[in-house]
Amino acid sequence: MKLKILIVLVFIAVGINQSFGQEKPWANPVIKDYGQILDLEKVTVTPDLDMEYKILIEIVHDMKKPERLNFYANNVARLINLHAIGGVKKENLKVVVVIHASATNSVINAEAYEKKYKVESPYVKFYEALDEAGVEMIVCGQSLNMFGHQPEDVVPQIKIATSALTAISTYQLKGYAFFKMG
Repeated sequence: MKLKILIVLVFIAVGINQSFGQEKPWANPVIKDYGQILDLEKVTVTPDLDMEYKILIEIVHDMKKPERLNFYANNVARLINLHAIGGVKKENLKVVVVIHASATNSVINAEAYEKKYKVESPYVKFYEALDEAGVEMIVCGQSLNMFGHQPEDVVPQIKIATSALTAISTYQLKGYAFFKMG
């Protein structure tokens, strides 16, 4: 009896391995160096191609590993790439990112970042790529001040708001769907 159970378990394990172990096609349709996604063939729920997507993302990720891009920051690029691979046209995808709390430390320029963390910033090129994709990026002025950064240290693609709270409430009232990452 134990041998039969063992054989069945082996077949199940092999089947699971084959179904998940297949090589999947990776894609980066809009943001080429970030936000890698799977180009899946058999999906039944896809974006509505007739909709205008207005998406507001709040990023508050930690900076525990300053030498690499945080998962939640990279997820912004994934969101854009996923909508694109789903067929949403660039002009129908409006994305605003509001950065605050400890994630505020990611918006400083290369010199300030290296001075603070003693490593090269993985964020400067990332924010440039988001900007090229049409993403509006905003940092909380309150957090910027609390973390000891000067406005001139902020990468040029990022706007400074009075606060994350006022920026978020403004975009929500403009009809943006809200995501919190971090």
